[in-house]
Amino acid sequence: MNHQDSIAPQPEETGRRTFLKLLTHGLGAAFAATLGVPAVLYFLDPRNRAAPPGAFKPVGKLSELVREGVPYVFTIREIRRDAWTLHTDDVVGRVWLIRNGDKVKAWNTTCPHLGCSVNLEGEKFVCPCHNGTFNLDGVRISAGESRTNPAPRDMDSLEVRVEADPNDPKDKLVLVKFEAFQQNVAEKVLRS
Repeated sequence: MNHQDSIAPQPEETGRRTFLKLLTHGLGAAFAATLGVPAVLYFLDPRNRAAPPGAFKPVGKLSELVREGVPYVFTIREIRRDAWTLHTDDVVGRVWLIRNGDKVKAWNTTCPHLGCSVNLEGEKFVCPCHNGTFNLDGVRISAGESRTNPAPRDMDSLEVRVEADPNDPKDKLVLVKFEAFQQNVAEKVLRS
């Protein structure tokens, strides 16, 4: 018996076998597209893009800052729309405002250390998470004799405008350009 005789000839692929192979590959591609397209759209979703530059938002009236030199906290709200829902009063953040005559200073309430909300304790701002401490001008101060201030920079100041109130000619509106900044870095860098 010859060696060539021992190798059996391979049968030619039939039409049915080719069809089943193509069907299997086609179903695999359809399954991959079913899972892959939503994943790609998730990464392209506008909520995952960098935030646009902040715009001035009205936060309150000058008359609401009753006492000069005293911090008042205000909530920043805006309209937000996702794919199906319109959120008309979505909380974006909070700010501390201090009035001095017709001028107002503003600071973001987010601690520059790790992002906790800074509270007012007497004559200073204190972060309850790690005891980051700031004076009423938002400047870092020592947390105490036995502790250091973990905040890498001063509180994040925000731009403020005071404009005439179109609905009340006797009062003025306080508008704040609200922006969020990166935590735990020495420089004031916008969060993207």
